[in-house]
Amino acid sequence: MQPSNHRHFDGTGLAYGLFAILIWGSFPFYFKQTELFGFLSVYGHRALWAMPFMLCVLLLMRSWKGVVPVFQSRRLFLPIVITSLIVATQQALYIWGIFTERIVELSMGFYLVPAFSTLLGCICFSERVSRIQWLATGLSVLGVVVLIAWLGDNPWLGVTMGLSFTIYSAIRKRLSVEPAAGLFLETVPLFFIGFWFVIQFPLEGGHSLLSWSGLLLPLSAVYTMLPILLYVVASHRVPLSILGMLFYLAPTVGFLIGIFVYDEDFSPVHVLAFALIWLGLLIYLWADRVNAKSVD
Repeated sequence: MQPSNHRHFDGTGLAYGLFAILIWGSFPFYFKQTELFGFLSVYGHRALWAMPFMLCVLLLMRSWKGVVPVFQSRRLFLPIVITSLIVATQQALYIWGIFTERIVELSMGFYLVPAFSTLLGCICFSERVSRIQWLATGLSVLGVVVLIAWLGDNPWLGVTMGLSFTIYSAIRKRLSVEPAAGLFLETVPLFFIGFWFVIQFPLEGGHSLLSWSGLLLPLSAVYTMLPILLYVVASHRVPLSILGMLFYLAPTVGFLIGIFVYDEDFSPVHVLAFALIWLGLLIYLWADRVNAKSVD
């Protein structure tokens, strides 16, 4: 089934998309509750429990047929291994960023995705880039430069998250792999990575996995994989242009949580930098919408 690009969509699909976005946006709040267990333990359990959850999803969806072709084709298998390693790195950086009070910077990374997509498409795939897209990209890059030049900040975490997400999306977009099967295969290497972390780094503070708070660890895999599945389902029912705009609600929710719940620093220079990035994002979305209408 191909993602929907038509204008008509059902309310259920939109609800799935919104629910996925809200779960994504609440990640900082959820993982803050697990901080007492220690970063390495939390990361290990998140990686460990993802595969059992996706295995159950595959059984329920009867999607095993999508797994077999990947093992039969090096053209499919190697890219899946690469995307799995990207996911493993993203998860580690994301959880670490939450634990080290860098939620606002993590949000910035996702706002930069359109700029990175434009640069990646131009450099690696020789895609034609319009003046409007260059303007949007330039504003976003200028926002990052402002943070570095005026505050001396090095927003490497946000830049790395945005760039890795862009590369991941570019690879997955070109793979003919069923979404559920692809997600399951990406969790297989994570399972072994997580198993090693759980053995090497037991829960800090004498906490037990069987306590109410301990249940947050295995449930973290469900909490982070569920919105991906919901988003995939929504993509078959809702125009991608609408889903694309909804996607940016997730980092916005996280951004607000970082500032108003966890009181992260947000100076006037941050306001200027984010205003430039947001302006670039809005121009990019506007140009994308205009192009979509011209195609229709």
